[in-house]
Amino acid sequence: MISIKAPSIFLSAISVFLLLMISACSKSGSAPEEIITPPTTVVLATISTSEVHTVTTIEALGGGKVTNNGGASVVERGIVLSTSPNPTIENTKFGTTSVSGDGSFATRFTGLSASTKYYVRAYAVNSAGIAYGNEVTFTTTMIGAATFASSPLYIVGNSIAHWDVEVLTDGGGLITERGLCWGLTSNPTIDNNKATDGGNGTGKFRGSMTKLLPRTEYYVRAYAKNGKGISYSNNVKFRTIGKGNLTYTFNKSSSPTSTELEAYARLQTAIDSAVWYVNNYTSLAKHVWLNYDPGVATADANNEGWMRFGAGIGYQNLRTMLHELNHTFGTGTTNWWNGKIVGGKLQSAYVNDILNKIQSTTGVQLSGDRQHWWPFGLNQNSEVTSSWDYVYNCLIIEQMRKDGLPAAGTWVE
Repeated sequence: MISIKAPSIFLSAISVFLLLMISACSKSGSAPEEIITPPTTVVLATISTSEVHTVTTIEALGGGKVTNNGGASVVERGIVLSTSPNPTIENTKFGTTSVSGDGSFATRFTGLSASTKYYVRAYAVNSAGIAYGNEVTFTTTMIGAATFASSPLYIVGNSIAHWDVEVLTDGGGLITERGLCWGLTSNPTIDNNKATDGGNGTGKFRGSMTKLLPRTEYYVRAYAKNGKGISYSNNVKFRTIGKGNLTYTFNKSSSPTSTELEAYARLQTAIDSAVWYVNNYTSLAKHVWLNYDPGVATADANNEGWMRFGAGIGYQNLRTMLHELNHTFGTGTTNWWNGKIVGGKLQSAYVNDILNKIQSTTGVQLSGDRQHWWPFGLNQNSEVTSSWDYVYNCLIIEQMRKDGLPAAGTWVE
């Protein structure tokens, strides 16, 4: 038998092929190899502190920027602040008010003290801990004086006066008290006479002065108190009018019915209140007679001082009482009145001047006809919006007297 021996090189090739086949078959049934990522080291974030701006006595704006998160999410960022260097979160901490996509953020600092130096650092927190930025400083501004604006002082009686004032700015410190101070010489202070308006902060208020002397010159200033102290407005001089002297006789039945007693009670309140307004905000002198007459449709009066009120409860009030008293003083009941109404307007510079001050207008004239006038003539209950309408009515009557209104005594400066 003849044997054939394969060349060694051929056998080597077959061996390699078989090994590759075995290797390929053995891998086809096993799971893929897991790719292992080397662990990442988390470090503190990198953050910078922005310069502080828009500084007031109690607030400021600042912020910072996270330039590198350190390999982990930043879970908190903000500002730490102190009156000593190198503040930390153990000091005062403020969060963010806004965050931008580039990592920058803004923060508002509040509750600061005036004229104080502060140290500021931005901070950022990730899983590695708290990172702080560079330190910046700023100083809050000083508290200054409050500033004022005022309207003409026109609400002047004989023992009472009122002034409309506005605190425009608080000087950077909270206004804790405001009001008026007055005296007989210029530049009065709160050590003279003062009255607070009960409010605080900036804004408008109507201050009142009481216990004044009739026909006397006074000086008044508004004041406001803040952390700096007391600020005063400019001086305003005014003169009170003479004391009013309105008196009355109330004619009543000797044996009144229950209905009359109820009407008398309402009319008594109305006449006493009207006398208070007239005697404090005018200088007129007059005696009037008050009567309850159920036969009268509403109410009426003449310039001799006779007044009648009907059974309508809606007319037994202060508004109607002052309106009828105006008639006893001469409005709508005298030749003087008829001569002053031209084209539906009252021709009186004194009256129209105070009307424009009341309404904060210019060039307006009081309207009227042969009996009534408006505004502030108190012709209907609907015309009364506050007790100041009664004051304005009296102020206008006083100016009519200055222009010659005849039935309530001669006006004296």
